[in-house]
Amino acid sequence: MHRGFYSLYPNLYTCIIGPSGFTKSTAADIGSEILAELPDIEMISGRATSWYMLDWFGKASASGIDCVCTIYASEMKSLLGDLNKTELVTLLTDLYTSPNKKDYHTKGGGKLTFKNVCINVLCCSTPEWLTTGTSTDEIHGGFTGRFIFVFADTGERAIAFPEDFMTAEILKLKQDLIHDLKLIRLLKGDFYITDQAKAEYIYWYGKRKDEWGDERLAGYFSRKGDLVLKISMLLSLAHDDSLVIDENILHLAWKLLTKVEQQMGDAFSGVVSDPALKYKDAVMSQIARAPGQEVSRSAILKKNWTKFDGVVLDRIVANLIDAHAIDRVTQAHGREIDIIYRVKSNWKV
Repeated sequence: MHRGFYSLYPNLYTCIIGPSGFTKSTAADIGSEILAELPDIEMISGRATSWYMLDWFGKASASGIDCVCTIYASEMKSLLGDLNKTELVTLLTDLYTSPNKKDYHTKGGGKLTFKNVCINVLCCSTPEWLTTGTSTDEIHGGFTGRFIFVFADTGERAIAFPEDFMTAEILKLKQDLIHDLKLIRLLKGDFYITDQAKAEYIYWYGKRKDEWGDERLAGYFSRKGDLVLKISMLLSLAHDDSLVIDENILHLAWKLLTKVEQQMGDAFSGVVSDPALKYKDAVMSQIARAPGQEVSRSAILKKNWTKFDGVVLDRIVANLIDAHAIDRVTQAHGREIDIIYRVKSNWKV
């Protein structure tokens, strides 16, 4: 879609956030396995370094192949490990706009020219790792502002035997979806937005800043104008091959993003510079997941030995008590007295 001074493409950076053991990667694997069924799809899985991507893009461009790929990491920490993290973050941030031509200068004095770059990213993470593995600079510097963080900490469905869910109808639906995707990948051309959809978009665009609240989502909301159109393009492709965005598709794009935004801030609520706030969610999660939803002070300190000390823990506990999330009780064991933190029975997130 031409946007005057630039072109917009329907690529997305998406991260699924949820507690450990919440089957995030299981859900994401379904999508990646379907994508793997398509011909000529470059999938980069696991730990992707900036050096690997630069080398691959350079070779692809030299061979006349578009620099199009999907990066998939079942754990975001494997994608953004300590090794080469800064360079990869910079590269993904820079290439999010899908430039038609991009030059990179190598350390040896050479130059790589990339043509028709388009990157999709799908990864999964826990709130705890996002808190400890993402810095405030990356939040405010724009990297995470390019992501859609889909957060959930409660399940809508519980299927004990998913194999029973794989009926003939579901298997046919999967094959139909693969067939549709094979046809979609052949479509070419510009998307067209109808006059009615354009009028409604203009009205919303003038009021969009009313939606801004959480400063950590400032990067996301500043790009929401383009993101609405990206989602609309994808919905149009899912609907038919007309490449038309009408008001119904636009409404659905807004509805989907609004639902995601309701909990997006919770995905990285601990990404702050104050350690008492940084690890607050992690401590609360550890207490809530302990047997009987209670844990001793000593156990918390042992588990988080390299993260914070007793002074910081006291501040975390004080915040949780003030929020009526936990109680602090004492238990006597002979001459020793243990301090126990216990989730309040009426606590709801």
